[in-house]
Amino acid sequence: MVQTGDDAVAKKLLIVSSYHRACGIAQYVEALEGPLRLQADCEVEIVPLPVDIFRAQSNYARKAAKQQLAEIIKLVRSADVVNLQLEPGLFGLTPFSIWRRIGAIIDASKRVIITYHTVPQMEGERVSLNPRGLWHFLRSWRGNFVFDRLFKKVRNNPQKFRHIVQTSREARNFALIGLSTETIFHQPLSFLSRQERNVIDESRIKMEVSERYNIEGKKFLGCFGFLNEYKGIEVAVRAMKYLPEDYHLLIVGGLHPEGILRHTIDQPYIKKLMNEIEFTDEEEISSSNLIERVHFCGALGNREFNEVMLACDAIILPYAEVGQTSSGPAAMALDLARPIYCSRNQCFKELDRYQPGMLAFFEVGNHVELAEKIRRSDGTGKERVAARGAYLERYNVESRAALYLLAFENLAR
Repeated sequence: MVQTGDDAVAKKLLIVSSYHRACGIAQYVEALEGPLRLQADCEVEIVPLPVDIFRAQSNYARKAAKQQLAEIIKLVRSADVVNLQLEPGLFGLTPFSIWRRIGAIIDASKRVIITYHTVPQMEGERVSLNPRGLWHFLRSWRGNFVFDRLFKKVRNNPQKFRHIVQTSREARNFALIGLSTETIFHQPLSFLSRQERNVIDESRIKMEVSERYNIEGKKFLGCFGFLNEYKGIEVAVRAMKYLPEDYHLLIVGGLHPEGILRHTIDQPYIKKLMNEIEFTDEEEISSSNLIERVHFCGALGNREFNEVMLACDAIILPYAEVGQTSSGPAAMALDLARPIYCSRNQCFKELDRYQPGMLAFFEVGNHVELAEKIRRSDGTGKERVAARGAYLERYNVESRAALYLLAFENLAR
């Protein structure tokens, strides 16, 4: 609080983020909002980014984007500290428009906390002369274009900034590229508050979910999040062929709005999953028709998403290695104390460092190993249960909110 005569004037934290839309970052900010307001002595305001307008390319959209940015800048100037939830794609389509908007927000801010949902890759993306390889290279180049300019601003005025990353690895890497360690904070993602967890009725929810999908008395496995090539859901589908018939797989999520091909009903990743489910080789080990054991639940709202995850006996995260720094579904599964089977990629190895032993790993793409570990209940052993409990005591949305307020006080004093 700042004293002005006899009046106490609260300082203001402004969060600039996607908000109330189908987006993992929006969901994260919505989860953070309640605990942040409860703990804060400052005023907390959230300004939603007009993501669709920022990414559109028509002349009308550019004019609207300019107007929207001006309104955001006006709010930014009034705040003591601005928190930028940084995922470059939220701010536009081209690196030039992305940086123009991010740079304008930073220039208008008195102090800035940057939450990094994407970080620059220490290993450069190699050029591969195929459509997918070129797309990844261009995406990497776009990110580097933005981060090079961002870090130049940071180095010119380091005390204006505080940085929040999702793993200790990112914190170390930021220090290696010249950011002051005292300005870097790290903690894994979290979504559910203690109050939300305490009112959960697991037995009732599991019964309701089993009735909803007509799978009473079965074992549920779940894959969660946007349907995307790197999520590796086909690995979970293949593993189902090596599991007993009472195992069912719930696939929760839809195509990312920005990943839907226009003017066609043929969506490549959906088609790939359909081929995995419908294809039957008589010589292949298969318990029964996968059509009856794999269930597409669609894109669910936050509450129903959480309920289906809670009802699952285990969560499967068979991701590819794409340089990802965090996983919303993994964080939510830990909030709900669910057993997790995940690919042994860098993202999940870093997450496991916060509480070794809480995750059950299998090699990227190895559906046979995944099925074997599920059969022997590798994710539900006493040591893993204890590790997940210890993790949740230390890392939760309340401690995440406290981290923001620590960074805020660090800057606003």
